Amino acid sequence: MTRWGGMRVTGMRFVFLAAACVVLAGGAARAADACPGHPDAIGTSRTITVDPASTPFLGQLQYKQTVPLQKGEVILTFDDGPLPPMTTRVLDTLQENCVKATFFIVGRMASAYPAVLQRISKAGHTIGTHSQTHPLIFPKLTQEAGIKEIDQGFASTNAALAPIGAHTVPFFRFPGLGRTKFYEAYTQQQGIAVFSVDAVADDWMHLKPEEVMQRALDRLTARGSGILLLHDIQPSTAVMLPTLLKELKARGFRIVHMEYAATPAVAAKPAATPGVTATPGAASTAAEPTAAAAAVSAAPAAPPTPSKPVALKPVAKPVASKPPAQAQAETPPPAAAQEAPQPAPAENPFAHFWPRLLGDLTPKELR
Repeated sequence: MTRWGGMRVTGMRFVFLAAACVVLAGGAARAADACPGHPDAIGTSRTITVDPASTPFLGQLQYKQTVPLQKGEVILTFDDGPLPPMTTRVLDTLQENCVKATFFIVGRMASAYPAVLQRISKAGHTIGTHSQTHPLIFPKLTQEAGIKEIDQGFASTNAALAPIGAHTVPFFRFPGLGRTKFYEAYTQQQGIAVFSVDAVADDWMHLKPEEVMQRALDRLTARGSGILLLHDIQPSTAVMLPTLLKELKARGFRIVHMEYAATPAVAAKPAATPGVTATPGAASTAAEPTAAAAAVSAAPAAPPTPSKPVALKPVAKPVASKPPAQAQAETPPPAAAQEAPQPAPAENPFAHFWPRLLGDLTPKELR
């Protein structure tokens, strides 16, 4: 008997609908064509799908394996939201650039701002979870408390998505990347893929927008490709994201969307490399197996142009809040208005970690 998002399924293992990690390869040249009215947008070059059964742990900051990407490909991931107006600004930017991303949602934030979460889903982004309350001491929680955090995070997020008939996928990222062998075994038993990262931009450290962007560019250039960690609750991230996408395109990078492998027709053919298959862009028919995880059917692109400092438009106020001693700060208590009035969430006992989050940038900068 396994549990995921409040659901119970009988069987030795929770198997969703797919049997392999499937790569849907599409030409990067199609990205601009798929973004009407925005010819300079970076777009989304292709989509890959991930099966937790064959790839339970991804992200080379902590694991040996990561998502099979070609040189110059980037997967955008956002943690800790939703929290308007930052998340809504991030969504606006992604929409304007025809970019799809993966959001790792905190359960209590989903309950507080369901309309923003529903907008994420309607825009076609992938929704995973990031625990119920984002405890920074996750590795020190009792096993019962940690399991409850994971399960309630899925349950709360699914409940917020239920009114539009949507749901999460079985993707999870540990709060603060605080993993343990016990919780990794639990997620694997439940059929949940755990995502670490390949590159970080340090946006939780209250850096200026241009500093966050430069770190992202430098680290992606050094790696050549990878899963990038950002936080949609951070003002600096909301401000710098439009320029980051422009610079990624200028340097030869391409955006890849990551989805859950839930289409049997796509996952039908076995791959030469376990868990990997290539098919054309948006098609649903499986293609011939790839020879290796890093060699998918799309033609290899030229290496990204070396990173160099980029000037951003100045912000009215620098992000000056002092970060906590931990690597990542606790998810802040919801405090801003959104599209529709929402009931206030329960008091966050860790609210002191982000006392000035919403006051660091003026409303004008986030319009």
